[in-house]
Amino acid sequence: MTDAVIAGIGESKIGKVPEMTTLGLIVDASLKAIEDAGLTAHDIDGIILHPAFHMSPRYHIIVSETLGIYVKTLADTEMAGGASYGLALERAKQAVESGLCKNVLLVGGEKLATGHLSGSAMMASVGAHNLDWEYPYGATIPSYYGLLAQRYFHETGATEADLAEIAVMVRRHASRNPLATYRDEITVDDVLNSPVISSPLHRLDCSLVSDGATAYVVSARGASKDPKREVEFLGIGQAQSYYHMGQLAEGSMDGKHDLVRTVVDIAGDRAFGQAGISRDDVDVAMIYDSFTITVAVQLEDLGFAERGGAGAFVREHGDLGGKLPINTHGGLLSFAHPGASGGMMSFAEAVRQLRGEAQGRQVDDAEIALVTSASAVASNFTVSILGASRA
Repeated sequence: MTDAVIAGIGESKIGKVPEMTTLGLIVDASLKAIEDAGLTAHDIDGIILHPAFHMSPRYHIIVSETLGIYVKTLADTEMAGGASYGLALERAKQAVESGLCKNVLLVGGEKLATGHLSGSAMMASVGAHNLDWEYPYGATIPSYYGLLAQRYFHETGATEADLAEIAVMVRRHASRNPLATYRDEITVDDVLNSPVISSPLHRLDCSLVSDGATAYVVSARGASKDPKREVEFLGIGQAQSYYHMGQLAEGSMDGKHDLVRTVVDIAGDRAFGQAGISRDDVDVAMIYDSFTITVAVQLEDLGFAERGGAGAFVREHGDLGGKLPINTHGGLLSFAHPGASGGMMSFAEAVRQLRGEAQGRQVDDAEIALVTSASAVASNFTVSILGASRA
């Protein structure tokens, strides 16, 4: 069986990009990833795409057509919100290792900032948990995360200031990234004094609304132009619980999981088991940060931070030079968040760190990276552990 690797990555322009269409952003990122791997579009025989929320589920065919990719042995969409590309990555890995494909392109993009269906209203209509009984009464994505944060505070004794530490840390990383949307450093008071979006979450607790696209190519080991830049798969895990918040809050029958005790621990245990490493072996982490509360529950459920201690953990250990630098590109909170594909940018940053190419924010001697993806508030997670090339 052939080992699969991430051979190339590419990102489009991000932020507000009114001059480009969604398709243009996706094609731009795809071509950059293919070029980064030292391949051509004709070398691609598999494609997995998360279509923009307002696009056809067959959008991968349109993207392939535009790129001139004619024959594919794997062509599909992955529609699982922010968790899509953790799932797609495992599927691409399996396709290459089984011999089904030689080079699989994973790509996604969205125009949430300037598209014709842009903004939070569109996101709410696809992200609200119950379109019959909740969405008509004003339930939005931030309101669900606000409920999650309220319950988290009740159970752990953590505070709004603890969540603010996460926003401060991520923005500090973004200040080192010339491509980040927001680069001015902020304080805990800045977060607490920003407008309340859905109590107890403030504006600076919430991710951005952006245009952009990201792509990467999964290939057989040694297929790229420079095997020393190939990033290896060490372990991948996925776990899903309930979708609707009422059922999620009731918890599992064994009493181990509920709204604030997520199943990301199951995904993490599987990934760490495959990799044969411990939490202490991770050099850098990209934790899906749709909201600050999303980071908090994942850090604690994965065993990096004590219960209720995520804020203190990131303050003490999350910066460059710390025990676990987190979201070194600025994450969804400060770098960019173009819909579900925003999580792909975390994988791209992990690849840069493992290649030693994260200029200005490089983690010294980074050899192992952990990347999470999440969707449906607190019910669907993937954990991927990547390693630097052994070539």
